[in-house]
Amino acid sequence: MDSKRKLRNSIVFIGGTLLGILLVLIPFDFNGAVDTVLFYYLKLFITHFNKPLRFIIMLLMVLSALGALYDNIAKPDWIRNNKLLKNILSTTPFYIANRILGALICVLVYFNIGPEFIISADTGSSMFGLATQLSILVPCMLLLQTLILECGAMEFLGELIGFIVKPIFKVSEMGAVSIISAWVGPGNAAILATQNLFEEGYYTVKEAAIIGSQFSTSSVGWIVLVSSVFGIMDHFATLFLVITLVGIIVAMVGVRIPPISKYPDTYVDGSLVSPVKKQENKDQSKLAFAYNSALQRADKVSIKNFTSKINNMLFYVIWLQPIIVCWGTLALIISMYTPILQWVSYPIELILKLTNVSEPAASASAIMSGFADNYLPVILGQNIMSVESRFIIAAMSILQIVFMSEIASLLTSTKVVKNFKDVLLVFVIRTFIALPFVILFAKILGLS
Repeated sequence: MDSKRKLRNSIVFIGGTLLGILLVLIPFDFNGAVDTVLFYYLKLFITHFNKPLRFIIMLLMVLSALGALYDNIAKPDWIRNNKLLKNILSTTPFYIANRILGALICVLVYFNIGPEFIISADTGSSMFGLATQLSILVPCMLLLQTLILECGAMEFLGELIGFIVKPIFKVSEMGAVSIISAWVGPGNAAILATQNLFEEGYYTVKEAAIIGSQFSTSSVGWIVLVSSVFGIMDHFATLFLVITLVGIIVAMVGVRIPPISKYPDTYVDGSLVSPVKKQENKDQSKLAFAYNSALQRADKVSIKNFTSKINNMLFYVIWLQPIIVCWGTLALIISMYTPILQWVSYPIELILKLTNVSEPAASASAIMSGFADNYLPVILGQNIMSVESRFIIAAMSILQIVFMSEIASLLTSTKVVKNFKDVLLVFVIRTFIALPFVILFAKILGLS
């Protein structure tokens, strides 16, 4: 590699990675609002243009449902022979029904008609609002995350510290960046990025499932939001540290037991060896080899690395969002309007009673409601008086990771996790492993 090309690749690697980190990962204080640069300005845009955006998202939901239904009935060549259209419109009758229900919910909410239990602020209206926001945030995140994932940082960290993640989390060295990105960035974007890297041959079936189910949290910005609503912003740094430490423990256990441990270590083509060629280090220091690996990756970066993300961006908005709205609304209705939540939260209530946590019944219901949506624990727990209890609920709402309104449906829809049963098991396992450690840390911290 000549000196000019090496300089160009160094600029791409260092400049691109730093720009991506600056825009996507690092939270800043914007006049009291703590968020990443990307999210802060996108949220301003969403707030300013909320009304037209709501109409556009509703229209896309309806077109998604009608397009999928038309494709299933007519099977037109102009859809089936187009890779992009086939990817976002061709699906099974089950998911078509989900799209139709999701689109119907959005129409009812937008025009404020229909049963209150569907369109209320706690159910369909909440999901439609979330869909409007995420339809802007996630595609932009997917696009700009390319700077971090494809300019050489993955290869650099993979060679430099990847040896740590392999024995601890059972993923290859290449997974180091994906794990960090999934932990501090939006989980939905991380799952789609992981699926994309799996399809490119970087990860095995098991590795993709591990990253998607064990590390796809709701981003630093979301933790800030939860802390703010719960009135525990003065404990934010402590909360984030506890979430990280307990998250490492839970992941270490989760990757070694079913269902994730039973996933095959095979790549997208079914082989046991990655189709992505990996250069071996023969005579360089680890740092020098990591840097050179990054430069080789940066040498391949072009505009195509960004334009290729359009498929996944449209897939998220048109394919997944109606399903997320459907499943999320149904989960919220069950949580808010039936006694099922009280029944399933009873084991958690017993644990909280045994450890002398205040308001155990209300806290347990708030914790278990996280399976429906990760903001539901905040809604149900914000009136709890004890700081300790609110701290525990806040930590658990992040650590559970899997929730029906988004991550659970995303994991199953993209086949990162095989089926709903496995998603449910992951949620239960993470909840019961994480809870004792979160309670222990809360007690050590002496919160009251």
